Amino acid sequence: MGSVMGGRDHESGPDGSVGILVVCSDCSEVRLAPEKVTLRICVDDASWAYWFICPTCGRRSAAPTKPGPALEAISVGAPFQSWAFPAELLERHDGPALQLSDLVALLCELEKTDCIEVPRDY
Repeated sequence: MGSVMGGRDHESGPDGSVGILVVCSDCSEVRLAPEKVTLRICVDDASWAYWFICPTCGRRSAAPTKPGPALEAISVGAPFQSWAFPAELLERHDGPALQLSDLVALLCELEKTDCIEVPRDY
């Protein structure tokens, strides 16, 4: 799976176990048991990705993949999740667009020691 792979993304080991080839963003290619790799599809744009915990560095890693390798991984036992964009992306927002100066003003307010007290005044 991932952009560096071509063709098959899984192989059987000498004991008959199946491994899926994935790419850790911090290490390199790693072969994992199917149950250690989770495939995800976004139902809004049909994009596929996978994630796993790297056994070498212990970090969570994720990468996009294509439908073919994703379905092949699912067929050998990898877990599958579907997800959708948050509904807030479709909400209509009235008023002016957020500007950089708005973010700077918010940051200045958050740096004040009494910023937690501000919402209580409303």
